[in-house]
Amino acid sequence: MIIKVLGAAGSEVPGHNCPAFLVDETFLLDAGTVALALNIREERTLRWILLSHAHLDHIKGIPFLLDNLVSRSTGNTITVLGGKDVLGDLKKNIFNDRIWPDFARIPSPGQPSLRYKILGTARPYEIDGYTITMEKVDHTVPAYGYIVEDPEETAIAYTGDTGPTDRFWKRMADYDVKVLITETSFPNRMEKLALASKHLTPALLGKEIGKMSRPPRQIRIMHLKPQFLQEIESEIRALGHDNIGFLKDGEVIRI
Repeated sequence: MIIKVLGAAGSEVPGHNCPAFLVDETFLLDAGTVALALNIREERTLRWILLSHAHLDHIKGIPFLLDNLVSRSTGNTITVLGGKDVLGDLKKNIFNDRIWPDFARIPSPGQPSLRYKILGTARPYEIDGYTITMEKVDHTVPAYGYIVEDPEETAIAYTGDTGPTDRFWKRMADYDVKVLITETSFPNRMEKLALASKHLTPALLGKEIGKMSRPPRQIRIMHLKPQFLQEIESEIRALGHDNIGFLKDGEVIRI
């Protein structure tokens, strides 16, 4: 499995892109940054997007991706997968022919460039040879993490944005996860804001790791607010876990 980091930041400033992770040149984990990081050939290889939640920094690449594909008459269809509530927000608030065209009817209702597929948490799904398991995490809006296994049973886990949570770690224990991608948004001194906005600090991350009955081989941190980058990284290193690293835009992870 090959993961290319298109964006990993907790806010968008020059040199720091919003979260999106390209897996095996086929699908995305979230889509905060797409067209700014991929050329048209790479865009044309995309087939689907696993969406964790509908906050703007995780979805804003989708409208321009679809615009690029349709304007070039590629004939591609992108399937966006996620919880019913998440996809409902996307349809109601973005692709509503007011904020952005409804690409589920463009270029035609019979051959749209956008399709939606609702996933549930009760069972895994088989998609293009990958096994996808979705589970709830705790954020300020409906939000879900994913466990993805490729045909060789290599498993990764992705929480998207989350505060302290429980169900996802219990679900993750069913898999031999090689890499967990999770978040830490604020430094420890801002724990009150982190809890109110349902994000993690380094200290909270340490407590979440303690909940994991079957820890992943590696943990990679995303969604650091750029203005606190050095402070957060220093506090995470102080946790003393030698299997934690920090994701950077443009990085490629081979598992």
